Amino acid sequence: MSPAHLGTIMLVMDRRQFIKAVLAAAALPAVTPGCAVVPVRPDGSPETVRLDDFLAQGARVMWCAAHPDDECFPGGILARAGIHYGNPIHFMIMTHGDGGECGLGRGCEPDVATVRGQEMAEAAGIYHGELQHEHFFNAPLPVSSFPKRHEIYDIWKKRADPVRVIARAIRKFKPDLVLTFHPDWGATGHPEHQLTSRCATAAVRLSADSGQDIDGLEAHKVQRVYYVLNRVWLLVLLGRADPGPTSETFDATLPAGPEKSCVDFMISATHAHRTQHNDMGTVRKNRSLFTELDLRWVDPFTEINDPAEKAT
Repeated sequence: MSPAHLGTIMLVMDRRQFIKAVLAAAALPAVTPGCAVVPVRPDGSPETVRLDDFLAQGARVMWCAAHPDDECFPGGILARAGIHYGNPIHFMIMTHGDGGECGLGRGCEPDVATVRGQEMAEAAGIYHGELQHEHFFNAPLPVSSFPKRHEIYDIWKKRADPVRVIARAIRKFKPDLVLTFHPDWGATGHPEHQLTSRCATAAVRLSADSGQDIDGLEAHKVQRVYYVLNRVWLLVLLGRADPGPTSETFDATLPAGPEKSCVDFMISATHAHRTQHNDMGTVRKNRSLFTELDLRWVDPFTEINDPAEKAT
C-alpha cells in the first residue's frame, strides 16, 4: 500500500489524526453508506450472480495495484477465490515500494525494493497466487513531496508503457475478473493507487482490441471489473473516502478454509509485510473494518478514466 490502509496518507489530515479518527470510527456502530442490498450491474440493472457466485464458477482473478501490501484491501476476496475455491489468482503489482520506509530494526539489505519484493512474493504465495512485480517509480516519502498523478504517469512511461504492460499480463493470464482501486481517490488518496486503476482499466480495453498486437498474444476481454472502495463511514463524513455508489458488498466473514474466515486469512497474510509492521499492525487491530468490502462493478469501455488526465 505504501503507506497502508489505516496508517496511511491523508491529504488534509496528518497520520496521527487519521489513525485517531479511524480508531474512533471502529468503536462506533458500523454503517456502510450507500450499500446496495441487491447487486447491480454497471448500467444500474439488477444482477442475480453475486461476486461470490461468480467466484464459485471458477473465475480467474487479477488484482492490479501499485504497491506491495495493497492486497490487504481486497484480501478477503482473494482468500475466497484462491483458498476456498482454488481459483487462479494473479497479482499485478507496479512498484516495489522502495519510496516507503523500512520498518526492520536490522535494516533492509541490500535495499528496500529487494526486501519488499521478497515480502510480496511471500504474500502472493500465501494466497496461492502468481506474481508479476514491476519496477515502476514509487514516489518517496514524505507525502507532501509526492508528484501529481499525471506527473507520475509521465515518469512511468519513461520506463515502459504501463498500460501495455498490464494489457500483456491480461492477455497472458486471461482473467475473468479484475480488481483495482478507485481512479479518483484510490482508497487512501495515494496518486499511484489512482494511476494504477486508470492504467488497469485502459489495459482492459487494450487487451480486448483484436486490432492491437501485443507480442502476438490473443485478445482477451475481461468479464467483470470492480473498484475496491474504501467507504469507512467516518471517512465518508470527512470527505476522505472513495465516492459512491456501491454496487455490491462482499461478506469477508465467509470461510476461506476450514479454520479461518476470509478476513482472518487476510489479517494473517499481512504478517508477510514485515517492513510495514506499523501500518499492517494497525490493519490487524481494526479487523472489523475489513469484514464487509464495498465494491463498484464498472464498465471500462464506457467509463473512461485517462491515466494522462491532469490531477488538480
